[in-house]
Amino acid sequence: MHGVGKNNGVGRATAVVMGAALLFGSAACGGSGETDENGTDQKAKAAASGATPRATGDTRPAAGAATATAASGTPSPAGTSGPEAERLGRLVLASGEKVGPYESGPALLDEPFDEIYDAAPAVCQPLTGLGRAGHTAQAYAPVSVPDEVFGVDTDVLLRSYKDAGAAGSVMKSLAVAGKRCAAGYTEERTLVDAKVLRVEPVPAPKLGDEALAYRIVVQDVKDKGASLYTYLTLVRSDAVTLSFRSDMLGVDDFGGVPGEIVTAQWEKFSRGAATR
Repeated sequence: MHGVGKNNGVGRATAVVMGAALLFGSAACGGSGETDENGTDQKAKAAASGATPRATGDTRPAAGAATATAASGTPSPAGTSGPEAERLGRLVLASGEKVGPYESGPALLDEPFDEIYDAAPAVCQPLTGLGRAGHTAQAYAPVSVPDEVFGVDTDVLLRSYKDAGAAGSVMKSLAVAGKRCAAGYTEERTLVDAKVLRVEPVPAPKLGDEALAYRIVVQDVKDKGASLYTYLTLVRSDAVTLSFRSDMLGVDDFGGVPGEIVTAQWEKFSRGAATR
């Protein structure tokens, strides 16, 4: 579900609106005929965003997929700018920062593409994205193995809330979703819905004030007999949540969010929080 080469994106506001117009103009003309998991023409979308198309067979949205944010009409809030956003920006893994075989890339999107998806029933929304949870600021970092097409992609997202109680409510809503949506739900994407087959709790890291982790099994929209895997980990520290969402191209179950990414991000966050 992530970007090209691997985690790239596009700019904001004007670029998104212009990209959406170009996208639909290209689609109306027929496009390339090569579609992603949302049924969107990859080459048309890439041209609209200035991104490079993914390799054939990569069914996740191409980089620059924020064009769909404007198209959906329901972009999730990116939080406010200001000192808190700047602080989180210093605490998130920086572009070019290496963690074992992984490297943080430039966050050209304000947040992961998945954050614009909706879930039905609505109680399952926290498993898809927490963009409507009332955060006040955020910082985003895409992490992957450079130049590895079939590697694990991880979206790291730090979000702050008005207080620990508000952040705790986010954890509670995710816990409720994990239980009530265990048998599956529908993820409403840009053009084609995806069927989540099941949601399973997995061991969470012993970090922060509380943590939750899930394995999410999704039916491939192009091959109903194939399953794709997403792992979600959410950690709360006082009024800040640190989320990690990992997936990969292909049907292999890769076992979870890479532990070295979680550890590196937590250590960087903890050092910064201690010196605030």
